Amino acid sequence: MPADNLAAASRSVWGADIEPLLERLDADGEALVARTEGWSKINSGSFEQPGLAAMRARLLDAIDLPATPEVIDLSPSQRVRPDGEVMEVQHGASIRVRVRPEAPIQVALTGHYDTVFPASHPFQAPWREGDMLRGPGVADMKGGIAVMLAALTAFEQLAGAKRVGYEVLLSPDEEIGSMGSAPLLAELGARAQLGMTYEPAMADGALVDARKG
Repeated sequence: MPADNLAAASRSVWGADIEPLLERLDADGEALVARTEGWSKINSGSFEQPGLAAMRARLLDAIDLPATPEVIDLSPSQRVRPDGEVMEVQHGASIRVRVRPEAPIQVALTGHYDTVFPASHPFQAPWREGDMLRGPGVADMKGGIAVMLAALTAFEQLAGAKRVGYEVLLSPDEEIGSMGSAPLLAELGARAQLGMTYEPAMADGALVDARKG
């Protein structure tokens, strides 16, 4: 779905009330980029427990929603090494925020704060290239989490927000298959009528609104 179509759809549902919020989000663009840049400097590779803990602390500090975030420890999973040995994999904790779970409309918003590259890899620091920010986890998906939290904070200012409940789930293990967070994701999906995942959009801003399988 093209980004312009999405904005038009939001205007048709929320009317003129949403215009100042969209303008404010546009004005906050540089602050969101700076936040993403700071988060990108934290190596939160899926197996980097100190980095995952540091990133989790930054996320908890950034969440400004009308519900208290939960930190949910995940059970370990098993992984088969290339030599055939089975090893136990420890995961970080998921962050869950449930806002108005009694509302008639329930929305699931998912994301992950783990990234691909370990602390030993040379790809560690973000950099700016013209008007583009590049770096570990910038698109996948620390930038998406920054956008999600900003959008939810703005949404709470709409007059009709109380008609909608939502649940945010941020996982620490998506890049390795979500083995620890899978039960939480399944529970979340069963509670929601609509789901959104804040992975990156296409280069032209178009959003994926369906997947095969």
